[in-house]
Amino acid sequence: MNRKTLKIVGCLAVLLTAGSAFADEGELVEKVAVRNRLYTVAGRWEVGANFGLSLLSRLTDHYNLNVSGAYNFTDWLGLELRVGYAISNYTSLARRVQEDFYSSNSQSKASDLSDTWLMKFNAIAGLRFQPIYGKINVMAELPIHFQLYGWVGGGAAMFSRESLVICPGGLVQGTGGVRPIAAACTDSLSYYNEDNFGPLVSLALGFRFFIPGVTSSGTVVGQRHSIKLEVRDWSFLDSYYVNVDRAQSSPNNPTAGGMQSPTAGITNLVMIDIGYAFLF
Repeated sequence: MNRKTLKIVGCLAVLLTAGSAFADEGELVEKVAVRNRLYTVAGRWEVGANFGLSLLSRLTDHYNLNVSGAYNFTDWLGLELRVGYAISNYTSLARRVQEDFYSSNSQSKASDLSDTWLMKFNAIAGLRFQPIYGKINVMAELPIHFQLYGWVGGGAAMFSRESLVICPGGLVQGTGGVRPIAAACTDSLSYYNEDNFGPLVSLALGFRFFIPGVTSSGTVVGQRHSIKLEVRDWSFLDSYYVNVDRAQSSPNNPTAGGMQSPTAGITNLVMIDIGYAFLF
């Protein structure tokens, strides 16, 4: 090994040693920054607003507007209350099913479809578990600190439902099956409608991103604003009628001969939520 080779090997050794030292120092700084939490929520109240929309719309569409209040017992545990109203309606697929079934189906007995309840007013309370804290370096000068949290709770809601197959007084028995009465079910008001008040369970997984305020000197100030992004599931009991005698259905007896489905199960409404929270 000549002198030139020895010099090259020596330079590489110095660079590797320095790189290792810088990596260790950076890792130490990062660990301290995350462990010491630039943003803390322990012992603080917060208020906020949330907007959610259906992730998978099949028969119903929901746009949920909520206001929220919360108290953080510690950095990893909080209690939150949400109250709101869901702007909900049926999708074009549901309307097409309704129209096609009414105009072309001659069966004397009919069973409604599942998962057709529309959520309206809703209120839930739950625990928010937020043990994971970290940061993302979006820009070198402005790292974004965040919490990863899980949410579990329950409450109650108002629901409404419009049948897709039951039209009281809209059909009569004829040769070959039932046939529609002219202009009897030309709009949604003619179909059988129900209202209900029932329990609600909600689960969520989300991120809280803290919004930093930065002075001209680069100092981070203020710990009051945050944006929340989450996937939230709303679960409630489903119900619908089966074996309804379409020809005998009338305004006074809309579910003639029918009964509640014994296998209705639970409706899961999955939504994407984005929200803002102000920390006191």
